[in-house]
Amino acid sequence: MARAPLTIVCTGTYWRNAWKYEARTYRHFGWDNGTLLANLLAVSAASGLQAKVVLGFVDAEVNRLLDLNTRQEVSLCLVPIGYPSERSLPEPPKQVPALGLKTVPLSQHEVEYPAMLDMHEASSLESAEEVKEWRGEARIVPSSPPIGEQTLLSPAPEEGQPKDTIEQVILRRGSTRTFDRAASVTLAQLSIILDQATRGLPADFLHSSGAQFNDLYLIVHSVQGLKPGAYFFSGERKSLELLKEGEFRSQAHHLGLEQDLPADACVDIFFLADLGRILEMYGNRGYRAVQLEAGVIGGRIYLASHAQHLGVTGLTFFDDDVTDFFSPHAESKSAIFLVAIGKPLKRQPQPG
Repeated sequence: MARAPLTIVCTGTYWRNAWKYEARTYRHFGWDNGTLLANLLAVSAASGLQAKVVLGFVDAEVNRLLDLNTRQEVSLCLVPIGYPSERSLPEPPKQVPALGLKTVPLSQHEVEYPAMLDMHEASSLESAEEVKEWRGEARIVPSSPPIGEQTLLSPAPEEGQPKDTIEQVILRRGSTRTFDRAASVTLAQLSIILDQATRGLPADFLHSSGAQFNDLYLIVHSVQGLKPGAYFFSGERKSLELLKEGEFRSQAHHLGLEQDLPADACVDIFFLADLGRILEMYGNRGYRAVQLEAGVIGGRIYLASHAQHLGVTGLTFFDDDVTDFFSPHAESKSAIFLVAIGKPLKRQPQPG
């Protein structure tokens, strides 16, 4: 990383979301940062530049370099971009002065939620030795073997793939506010989304190609070529495993905090992870990694959906109810994120 031409440091500001979501905002650090990273990695790839997400760093040193007030803002990850220089590295300065950058207050008054500060402190790395130990050797979280009916992904051939540039897709990217309940998407469209979103994340905490913390579970409402029902997506096999067949719009409505969006969408993608196993292998910082990875996958789902002119939105949910719905397959897993995909409802112009 020291030889990279450029390193971007991503930070999170507690109050930016805490005014609405309170302590649950800590999850949004991963989701929002992941969305940004999905765009950043896509543009870097389109530009022919290397980019890698680095989560292993000494938090206090990076925060000190940026002169952050860590009760309000903290560093989340580093992203070195470009090809390493072959030149010898200069001697590092003995002391780096604080940047002293001025920031504009988000509001006149802020409320502090100690749980977020405690979580961040508990998942911080305090020395180079801790960073080295945390990165460690490759650690694989095993996937579940298939037991139900499987449907292989069937993305469109190359000539049928979206042709817009990444810049065009990002410019029209946004969250859909209302879905057309009567619409449907094709299996080919869903296949492109799942394939593009799960091609692996270049990160220092994922050592093998295709390794992934988050498992994707789907509630399919109206996908041409798929029975309505609950599914598990296997990235290794590039297949969808039918867990239970049926119409589950009312259940999706409940799971998505009684909102219409997941009920009206064509398909809902739930992210679940075995946090117990991940925390055992990666320590408390594993929680950051899970949320960050979910944000990147979710961001890629956004890009792949908008590349096909579909609608998409990220949502929150009733945690335990999501696990219960997909159990026994999802037993012992925790709900991490939810993305709904469909076709935007085109509102009729009002007369006069």
